[in-house]
Amino acid sequence: MSQTSAPANSSDESVFTEDRLSRERSRRSLFSQINILVRRIHLYTGLFLLPWVILYGVTGAMFNHLGLFPRLAIQPVEQSVVANTEIASFPSAEDLAQQVVDALQSSTNSTGIVLSENHGAEFTNDLMFEMKHEGLQHVVYIDPISKSSWVGIMPKNDEEPETLLTEIKEVKLDQNPQQVAQKAAEQILEQTGIQASGELKPFGWTKLNFLAEVDGAPARVTYVLKDGHVDINRFTGHSGQPLRQFLLRMHTSHGQPPHWNGRMFWSLAVDTMAIAMVGWGLSGVFMWWQIKRTRIIGAIVIAMSVLTAVAMWIGLQTFYATTRL
Repeated sequence: MSQTSAPANSSDESVFTEDRLSRERSRRSLFSQINILVRRIHLYTGLFLLPWVILYGVTGAMFNHLGLFPRLAIQPVEQSVVANTEIASFPSAEDLAQQVVDALQSSTNSTGIVLSENHGAEFTNDLMFEMKHEGLQHVVYIDPISKSSWVGIMPKNDEEPETLLTEIKEVKLDQNPQQVAQKAAEQILEQTGIQASGELKPFGWTKLNFLAEVDGAPARVTYVLKDGHVDINRFTGHSGQPLRQFLLRMHTSHGQPPHWNGRMFWSLAVDTMAIAMVGWGLSGVFMWWQIKRTRIIGAIVIAMSVLTAVAMWIGLQTFYATTRL
């Protein structure tokens, strides 16, 4: 009996083992396919969005550093020249805070105002003054901490807009579109059960842009719905913006217009970049985890990243809480 049952058990175990190995190979094959798919998505989205990544990085740095691809001419000022000016008597942030508190206290008789022990007094930016000289804008920058200075000379735009019909500042229409929209907004609030506690006021500046012809010449017309103001400029097909200003404008453009135009496509590109950046982060973590020898080092790097992000979060929250900027 034992001799006949042994081959049967051996056969069952062999079938079970082969079945388990088959399922294991199937799982490994599926995981391998997912791994390859993630890597390909990580690779090709990076290649496709390379211009946007470079543009975003470069323009972001341009906001922080006026000297990066500058349009204005930067003229340093010798420290000896700065030291020989009234800036030598300019107060420190702490002294100026105390002076402001003293002035506030002298302006009231009933309220006690004192400077906090951890007052965190600090200037938000350089001192800046501008003037026109020989038709060019000159801006004097003074660092209130180091007492250093430099002068930025802004050249003229390559193309200044030519204003047409200068005698017309605004127009009145038979049916005011702003009032029509405001009435509709009031009805929307009423029908949704929201009771207005005051007069409904316009939020933002909605404008209508279009092309027209003035004495046979193409013109760009901008009509402001809020107050009927109009701007009429000769249309040349160019924005008139210098390259630096154009790049910075692209970086700060936000929102979506109600029309399909260049700005709408740019908005979609920004959304794609946002999704891709999140995807790169997650797929990067996925690919890192596949390389066992890098797990410890990677975990240390991620921990440092999280701690840095937390410190930055707390620092910026404190800055915005004290400055309200």
